[in-house]
Amino acid sequence: MREKINSIIEKNFDSMIPELQKIIAVPSVSSKGSGDMPYGPECCRVLRMFLDMAEDEGFYTNNFENYAGTVEYNEKPVKLGVLCHLDVVPVTEKDWTYPPFGGVVDNGRIYGRGAVDDKGPAMAVLFAMKALKEAGIDLKHNVRFIVGCDEENGSTDMEYYLSREKMPPLVFTPDGDYPVINIEKGMLRLRLRKNIAFSHILKIKGGTVPNAVPSDAYAVVKGISKFPESENITVSEEGENYRVAYKGKAAHASTPESGINAVTGLVKYLCELPLDEDERSVFETVKTAFIHGDFSGKGCGINMSDEKSGALTQVLSTASYKGNTLEFSVDVRYPVSGNKDDIISKIEKSAVGFELHADIASLPHCVDEDSEFIQTLLSVYEKETGLEGYCKAIGGGTYVHDIEGGVAFGAEFPGEENNMHGNDEHITLESLKLNTKIIANAIYSICG
Repeated sequence: MREKINSIIEKNFDSMIPELQKIIAVPSVSSKGSGDMPYGPECCRVLRMFLDMAEDEGFYTNNFENYAGTVEYNEKPVKLGVLCHLDVVPVTEKDWTYPPFGGVVDNGRIYGRGAVDDKGPAMAVLFAMKALKEAGIDLKHNVRFIVGCDEENGSTDMEYYLSREKMPPLVFTPDGDYPVINIEKGMLRLRLRKNIAFSHILKIKGGTVPNAVPSDAYAVVKGISKFPESENITVSEEGENYRVAYKGKAAHASTPESGINAVTGLVKYLCELPLDEDERSVFETVKTAFIHGDFSGKGCGINMSDEKSGALTQVLSTASYKGNTLEFSVDVRYPVSGNKDDIISKIEKSAVGFELHADIASLPHCVDEDSEFIQTLLSVYEKETGLEGYCKAIGGGTYVHDIEGGVAFGAEFPGEENNMHGNDEHITLESLKLNTKIIANAIYSICG
């Protein structure tokens, strides 16, 4: 049966690409919505579009008030859930080589925001189910494909879904890496806020989302005319004032070492300017607590590591100053041995004079790697790729972080770099096809 399933996927693959391009074209950045559009019109549009595609393939669909939707293979009791999200992180379009919502295919890759996180994998799941259906397979147990629209901002879509439906007993998401991610670090998203009227700083803006290393940050300053030269810093006139901009490099907050933090870079530079004593004191505090070039958290005294899940990471991810309110976002991924209350307390003590607000404080996620479920997934992975299957721990929070027993299975293969959350995000066509085969055979092995 494996050969038949994979043959159908090969046959149908060319028709998958234009379907994926259609959903990449929707700029579905989750926003605060209202009424029947809880995450804004674009998330609503992409969800409805995707469910329509699934319905056209003959699957049963259900829309949960545009928070999330489901695609059912048949009407039998559900054994397996596959979970993907259709919302994406924002883009800085000028930094892209390809249009971020263009779905351009070039050099064996498809480019666009969501290509690998999670629109490409979502299309792979749909075409995996399509291949099973076309092969005439009457699964003994139903598989429920769940698609949501708020993974990037805290997964309130799943909270809504779970208030109306139970999760299937087994769940995986292609929202991470292969082979299988069974351990995810704890996650903190914090905000530091201070009310202060600066003498020289008129405005600060840095970063776009709390879960990424910021690529750009700038400050508008007045009353200063001499600026020391510094790497990555550009100074330009803005009316009677000056705009001081730092150019960094974006990266996912779970792998911050691959980025250059524009916010901490800008803060460090501001400390070199002839600011008033009160102004300088504020930025020196931030500079000391969040050391530029360091992602270990040692400035706040929270650096730690364990053998099971690795080292803690910390990112000062956004910055804003307007209306006499200075605010920063902090992203922390901590190992299973860490204590969230202790970490929060140390950050609060380091950020002297700031109020601390915790938006997300989720505990580490850990699933037994010896379970039959995980061993089945690893077996399918090995058969389809010829590579060794193993379990791994990550700092990223996948879509199953708060789902008991859930694991991440794909979509990135070892050694791949798809620029997830970065500029020119992409997935190779071969990886997309292989994902489809792995997912189809996993569904068949579990539910067949």
